[in-house]
Amino acid sequence: MGKETELKLSLPSVCLPALRAHPVFVSAEKLGEPKTLDNTYFDTPDLQLQSQHIALRTRQQGDVWLQTVKCAAVSVGGLSQRPEWEKPFTGEFDFDDIEVKSLRKKLQALQPQLQPVFTTMFTRETFFYKSDTDAEILLMVDQGDILAKGQQLPLCEVELELVSGSPQDLLQLAVQLAETLPLLPSDVSKAERGYRLFRSEEESPVKMPPVALEKRQQSLDAFKALAFACIAQWQANVKGTAISNDPEFIHQLRISQRRLRALLRVFSPILNKSWVAHWSDVLAENARIFSDLRDLDVMCDEVLPKVLLQSGADEWPLLALQQLVASQRDQARLVLMDHPELQRQGALILTLVFELHSLESSSSIDQPLALFAQLRLEKLVKRAKKAYRLALKSQNEDSLHQLRIKLKPLRYALEFFMAVLPEKKTMKTYQSVVVAVRALGHINDHLVSRRVLTGLTANDPQYQAALAFLSGLQSATLADQQKAALRSLSRLF
Repeated sequence: MGKETELKLSLPSVCLPALRAHPVFVSAEKLGEPKTLDNTYFDTPDLQLQSQHIALRTRQQGDVWLQTVKCAAVSVGGLSQRPEWEKPFTGEFDFDDIEVKSLRKKLQALQPQLQPVFTTMFTRETFFYKSDTDAEILLMVDQGDILAKGQQLPLCEVELELVSGSPQDLLQLAVQLAETLPLLPSDVSKAERGYRLFRSEEESPVKMPPVALEKRQQSLDAFKALAFACIAQWQANVKGTAISNDPEFIHQLRISQRRLRALLRVFSPILNKSWVAHWSDVLAENARIFSDLRDLDVMCDEVLPKVLLQSGADEWPLLALQQLVASQRDQARLVLMDHPELQRQGALILTLVFELHSLESSSSIDQPLALFAQLRLEKLVKRAKKAYRLALKSQNEDSLHQLRIKLKPLRYALEFFMAVLPEKKTMKTYQSVVVAVRALGHINDHLVSRRVLTGLTANDPQYQAALAFLSGLQSATLADQQKAALRSLSRLF
């Protein structure tokens, strides 16, 4: 059995000339001529291998045929390690050399059912690179297509495969390449993309994956595990943001930024202060890139439909306003697609992943995670309680908005630590906070309306009338939701 350590990066095919002209590729040794790889992936009719995260393929390269079995890998920031078995293919599968008994028996039992599912056909250029730290890395540039059930999906990516050195060397090289190229780490293998094509599945928005924490786990290890999960959410939604009109991609991308900032705040006692401050600023600024389009999405898909339902579809100011906002959203999406910072998402992700792998605790305190979580939640509850009292006293829009801002980190921290704290008490607190955040969300909708409409209607009496009409309809709802939020928190504070 071999263990493959690789980092996969996707890029637009138009950027291949710039990639080949990069100093890393110029200094690397080209290994032979480009080779065409014809791969066929096999599975049972009901895709049992795929459901158990096993990939079985044959590969033809000239006159050479190979059989390869790969198992599941944990991948973050495109970096993955997974067991792999490869041997010559003679026309029939042979699994006798697989030393993992359970896997060998499974494949042998399923062998009569195996059939072709999809193919990947691409040209591969291979380069050998030796870094300043003497790490040896293969650089493989793949360009071609994935084919399944008469459908075709273009493929263009760079694989960095470790020959000698550490995974950190792969990440460092990827960061170097991404400084000037729009590379995006990819945790989705060619096989998984082939299966998605076979099932006719489109890209879909991704939420933060679950993280299994333990009560006696070291706090820094818990921080890294949660941070990598947040990054997985960020990374998975970047591509969809760039190619899809589904507003949920941007929504989930921005949530990943908020979660990461909340995570930095929660774990700040054990982290380097300047590092926390740097990434908090970077993530806040990065989220702002998407804020204008997100506001227009909320206005188009959430605020105006609710108001039209309340008022009736014949209200001319709102119908005209809806058309204008939809047009502005289309324009904002086009602007975002050309925004240089959208192309730099991969560089930010890779840099953060690289730094997380190197991160050490700045604190000598070694508390069990359960105790650390409890102490940090007490701080967040105290901050939220102070904001609640101010909101209860003034009950104006600004104080209620500030209350929502203070509740968000508390909500995320409760989600982070749910598994290591007393379940009943933690869930009760969490439910109260969620109810309040959702209720206060109507105030956020009102603020979004004001931001959007102020920008669109400054010199147009017709849309000023729509703004006034909209504000009037929202006022009763705002009052009701304000009461619901404060009532929910009164049981907590």
